[in-house]
Amino acid sequence: MFIKPDYNLKNIYVSGEISNFTNHYRTGHFYFTLKDEKARISAIMFASNVRNAKFLPREGMKVIVTANVSMYEVSGTVQLYVSQI
Repeated sequence: MFIKPDYNLKNIYVSGEISNFTNHYRTGHFYFTLKDEKARISAIMFASNVRNAKFLPREGMKVIVTANVSMYEVSGTVQLYVSQI
């Protein structure tokens, strides 16, 4: 399957409340869901970006992230690839 990148979905800002937060200590990645009263989306922040984070996110924290939207092809789900939080 080939998915053509959409440059309109790069470096977007998304705000929401963190839920299902996991700090994957072995890899250094953060996995979480961003949600509001109408929607939710899965997110991952890779260790290379986590190193630049100014704080450790917590469950229930309201945040704004900079991210790219892409599809995780293994499960066929759309998610955020977070570069800044």
